[in-house]
Amino acid sequence: MRKKYIIIVILLVTLTLITSLSYTYYLKEKDYTIDVNTNTYLVETELSFNGVVQDDLSPYYDANKHAFIINLYDDTAVNYIGNLALDIYFEVPIASKLRYQLNQSYELTRYYNNQEQTIITEIIYQETIDDTYYPYSLLKKGSFTDFLYHSDFYTYAYDTYMPGQTYHLNIISAGLSYAAKDNSLYYENCYLYLDYTFEFVQANRFSQVWKVDPLLLS
Repeated sequence: MRKKYIIIVILLVTLTLITSLSYTYYLKEKDYTIDVNTNTYLVETELSFNGVVQDDLSPYYDANKHAFIINLYDDTAVNYIGNLALDIYFEVPIASKLRYQLNQSYELTRYYNNQEQTIITEIIYQETIDDTYYPYSLLKKGSFTDFLYHSDFYTYAYDTYMPGQTYHLNIISAGLSYAAKDNSLYYENCYLYLDYTFEFVQANRFSQVWKVDPLLLS
């Protein structure tokens, strides 16, 4: 009986160790406000316009580009950049670090007023505005600003997140419009195509897993 008891204990310890190892890393792409329960991390992201949450069925989501469509020039549009917000809510099972990536493509289309109705579309690049905006972006930082933008194009949160509470981070809060032109020769429109990725890792392993300097977040 004692031998059977010892075997059961060993099996339970082994299962616990295997389970804990599987909890060291978690990658989450945009989930269109669907709660994801992996028994490890509980994460929900919300992209919204004027407080109305959007998902992959939204008219402002491009299924081909797998990105949300942000209007940069028309302040009367529902999906105007001034109406934009991106938030993340999460719980962690162990002490964890967070990094995320905002993937942005700025597309300008010019329509010429001639007989052929010439249309020219180009990708435009942004200069950094100031420290209230993300680098090379028209997106304005949200209330969450305790982070480092790294040369690998990821944004790293300085904080270590602990179990036992729900965190809410406001990542984006509106942004700056683009001055599209409209004259006798041509008119323009301009859109941002935005998608994002959030990653969590066990706090004491962030350097090894993400291949960054261990002093990066000190």
